[in-house]
Amino acid sequence: MSSFYSQLDDAVYASHPATAGPWSAEAQHAGPPSALLARAIERHEPREGMRLADFRADILGPIPVAPLEVSARTLRGGRSMELIEATASAGGRPVLAARGWRILRASADFPPLPADGAAAVAGSGPRRTALELPPASATLEGSLIPGAHEDGYLAAVEWRFTTGGPGSGGVAEVWGRQLIDLVEGEEPDAFQRALVLADSAGGVTFTLDPRRHRYINCDISVSLHRDPEGEWLRMSAESIASPGHGGLVRNVLADGRGEVGIGVQTMVAQEL
Repeated sequence: MSSFYSQLDDAVYASHPATAGPWSAEAQHAGPPSALLARAIERHEPREGMRLADFRADILGPIPVAPLEVSARTLRGGRSMELIEATASAGGRPVLAARGWRILRASADFPPLPADGAAAVAGSGPRRTALELPPASATLEGSLIPGAHEDGYLAAVEWRFTTGGPGSGGVAEVWGRQLIDLVEGEEPDAFQRALVLADSAGGVTFTLDPRRHRYINCDISVSLHRDPEGEWLRMSAESIASPGHGGLVRNVLADGRGEVGIGVQTMVAQEL
């Protein structure tokens, strides 16, 4: 298991067993295909000085472990911002649709916000304090989700928890890194690595019995104000469920230098 995908031609990718999610060996975890669409957005008519800053994917149905055809097009062009749409299809049926904003990279001398010493509103400002990776002894042993399919995505990512974990009540702080390439023979970039991990925010905060409760996401949204550095990414995630309404997972993403962005997932919450 060396990669999630292999590129077969300009538009088609073979999906390897490593893409399989926790619920079935036949259906993909949404992290790798989301990263694959981010890659397509980044490579579509690229321009110097632009960076992918915001990405949202809608999960249109189960994503089979099968060849995926990927397409991309520009929805809105511009000198300082561009909106790109990308779609993954299996057997002629769209299974994942994404939009991403590519924006002009800020100059190196642009003043940081909040300004040093300024108070963040409700603690919402980015923390720039250096963060320390937990030791190898903190690596998760056993299953992230009880009874899950273990030989796909869950075997392709390493997790080190600092707070919480499976069954801990819906809150967790965890470092993760993908262990294989996204596309065979390519080093994944920062946004791709972030998406491979960020779709697991609901999993690392998993606390419900899957035999009694359904709690799965229908989308994933990630916005990064800074490109993450290194192969490890920290997620500070919280699962929320409001009886009679629905669910949400919110996630603060960070690297060793501090916070880099946020992730959000809309969750379907049902009794089985």
